[in-house]
This record gives sequence, structure tokens and C-alpha cells, in this order.
Amino acid sequence: MRQPPNILTLLTTIFLTGMLALNAQADTLRMALRSMPPGNANPHTSGGWPPLLIWPALFEPLTAIGEDGALGPLLATSWHHENETTWIFELRDNILFSNGEPLNAAAAAATINYLLSDEGRTFSAYRELRTVASASARNRLTLEVKTTQPDSMIPGRLAGVRILPPQYFADVGPGTFALEPHGTGPFMVERWKTGRASLIKNPNAWRPAQVDRIEYTAAPDSTARIQALISDAVDIAFDLGATDIFQVERAGARVDYRTRASVQMWQFVTEQESPLNDKRVRKALNYAVNIDVIVEALLQGIMYPASQVAAHGTFGFDDTLAPYPYDPAKARALLTEAGYPDGFSIPFQVAASSAEEESVYIQVAQDLKHVGVDVELIRVPFTKQVQSVYGAPWDGLAFNMNYGSLPSLDPLASMRYHSCLWPWPWICRQGIADRTLAADREFNPDARRQIVRSILRDLHDDPPGIYLYENVHVDGISNTVTTYEAPYGFIQYHTLELSD
Repeated sequence: MRQPPNILTLLTTIFLTGMLALNAQADTLRMALRSMPPGNANPHTSGGWPPLLIWPALFEPLTAIGEDGALGPLLATSWHHENETTWIFELRDNILFSNGEPLNAAAAAATINYLLSDEGRTFSAYRELRTVASASARNRLTLEVKTTQPDSMIPGRLAGVRILPPQYFADVGPGTFALEPHGTGPFMVERWKTGRASLIKNPNAWRPAQVDRIEYTAAPDSTARIQALISDAVDIAFDLGATDIFQVERAGARVDYRTRASVQMWQFVTEQESPLNDKRVRKALNYAVNIDVIVEALLQGIMYPASQVAAHGTFGFDDTLAPYPYDPAKARALLTEAGYPDGFSIPFQVAASSAEEESVYIQVAQDLKHVGVDVELIRVPFTKQVQSVYGAPWDGLAFNMNYGSLPSLDPLASMRYHSCLWPWPWICRQGIADRTLAADREFNPDARRQIVRSILRDLHDDPPGIYLYENVHVDGISNTVTTYEAPYGFIQYHTLELSD
């Protein structure tokens, strides 16, 4: 249940509403989001949310995911492979960055090769280029990408690499670029400050903006974001809760459901000795959780119950797999068979970003208690969760984390983390890791899909955690916004329009 706002929340709401109303200008689109990108406006630093709400306004990749999940052209018009390790991309002509530099094959190659350098590998965007050996310009508009091994997913992976103006980036470096960036997107930065940013039209944009300005304001508390929307201080409030839907619609605004193409789970830590090392226990905990009630009662029915570590629309999604049914009797029988007829106690590490998420985890703990599993919820800040992922000790034997697949819609992207392939594994099944690497090397899409589905089926039969739901973002949108398109969460900034 959502908690009443505290005094800090109320003060934040008043401040946010007053500040945005004061700064409101004609033909300005105002947006409230949870946080600004941690690396400021350098798109190499973060490929997650909420930064992905901002990057499409400023920067563009070669390819992009469309509404139907199909890969389409963006800065590249077409692509093909000459052989299993050579890809050719044809780029659009007559495109300029907002600083006037030309977008060409040399610029695209410079961005890719920078991310392959020792400095570039420290940025998150490098993850999409792990199999890339080099990039070069064959001519002004023809880009060659060489890989170290066959990789049929290269066009999709490049949807996560945003092309930057090479001369300017080399002159100022990543630090200055992060505050004074340039790209090929519909907008360019006017001001970038802690917690706030304003963008203006990019005069060189090949897809020109329909509104003059965009203002972003960070408001970590969802109550502040929704109150700003209701009071007309912002036009779009991102990442609201499912329980906010009624309030948004009652105020005359509308709701958009932005898919994340990811699956939310309670991931088990099985590299430590515990009851979770037994497959029967892992299955029992899934049978014990009534995910249908969680989705319908706590999440307003907007999520899909998860059936596998892949979301609908991703490469290889297996629609023959069904979510675990709620069957506490079967859960108890499996626990007894595993040697735990009276259950056991176990600590779970939880970093909840909202009261709604907290309510989900409390309900999961209550369901497990009904079959004799006493869960101690150890609440930690998100920073602690990240530290544990990168090798710090876990405070529990399970933790909340999603299995994501953007930008390539490849569910095996998460296997780099949730397997022996991660340097600090919390779960290690060598067979899964081996097949993940085999899938990455398989150049035939149909053969690769079969490997992916074999992994998804095995992880359904022997769950690596408690399957919860496919993630969906809830965004509140004022009726002043007449056009709003966001396929797979990527806002089409050039189509955004405001009413007169």
C-alpha cells in the first residue's frame, strides 16, 4: 500500500511545481523524471533508464527498435554482412551534428573505435561491442565493422551505440562533452545542471523538432512527479506507480505504458551454501508465490506474469512456456522432498525504488511464509545492490534484479551477468554459460533462436530465482501533449507536439 507523503515529499512537490510553473514558456515541453543521467550528457556512460528517456532527444545510433520490435534504420539506411565477421552499413547523406560536423562513416567508425580503446571500455556502451574488433570507413558513407567472431546480432547491438562528433569529442574530452554535448538528434543542450536540463531545437537536425524547447527536472519522489503533472507544472511525468493510474486519469491526463523488455525477479544467490542450492527448493518457492494476485491487486493488471527470463517480443521468446501456477501444496511437497518439511529461514536483500515495489516484496514474503519459508527482508540502498553485483558481499541469499534485453532485444544479454560469465557470479551453471557463448557464435538466426529457447526452457524448469513479472513503465501525459510515440520506451522526439 502506498504510504502517505512525508514533509520532505510535500516540500519537494511544492518546490518542483513552483519552479516549473515559473519557468514555463510557450511551446516548451516540460518533463519530470526520477533522476538525471549519472554521467551527465555523455551517452556512453549509461544505457539504462532513466537516461534512455533523454538520449534520443540528443543522440542517434545507426539502427533502432521499432514499435513491433523489428530492427529498423536510423543513421544507417541499410546493412548486410559480407561474411560471418564483416558487416557493411550504408549511412544517410547530408546529416550534420548540432555543432556543424558532418555525420559520415569516419565519424561512426571513430565512435566505435573510441569505445574499443582502453578509455572507452570503461563506459557502459562498450558492452554492445564486445565482439567488435574494429570499424573503418570504406568511403564517405560506407562503414565496415569487423568482429572477432561470428555475431548475427551486431545490427541490433549497434542500436545501443550513439554516434558522436569525432573532432569535437576529441578536442574537449568526455568530461566537457558531458556538459556541452552535440549529436544528430532533434534537440541540443542549452543548459545542463545538476537535477535540471533545458534543450532547444537542433537547427541541423535531419528530423526537425516540432516544439521549441524541452525542460527536464529530476524529482526522485513519484508523489512529487504526479502532483506536478496534476497541477500542470509538467506535461509528462515518467515512472509513476500502477496505483497512480486512477489519479492521473481522474485529473484529465492520460497514461502511457512503456515496455522495458525486461523481466523482474528475485534472483537466487546459489554460489553460497543454502537451501537454494537444491533445485526442488527453487521450484517450490516459485509455486508458493501467487503472482496473479500480485499483478492484479498490487500492479493494477498492467504487467505480464513472467514465464521465462525473456519478455514478450524479444529474440527467441518461447510462448509455449507458462508462468508457474500458484500451488502451495506442491510447494510444501517439494520442500519436504528436499528435506525441509518445516521450512527454513532465509535473508533476502531488497532495494525497492518505490512503495509499490516494496508492497510486492512484502507480499512475496507473506506467500513464502504460508509454506514455511520465513523471509527476512534486508532493505538496502540501490548503491549497495550495485556494489554487491560488482563483487561486494551480499547481505542476503536472494536479491531483486531484472533480466533486460535492450537495445538488441536479445535475452541472452542478461546471461553475461546471471551466469558464470560474470567475474563475480552469484549463480553459475556451466552448461548455460557454454550455450550462451555458443549462441553468440552462431551466425544462422534460426539456429541461434533454437539455442536461446533451449536456455529459456532450462531456466524455466530449473528457475534461477522467483519469476515475478515483465516490467512496464507507467507515464502520465497531459492532454497538452497531442503527439507522443515511444516504441519500446524510446521516445520519438521529432514527433512530439503540443496543443496551441
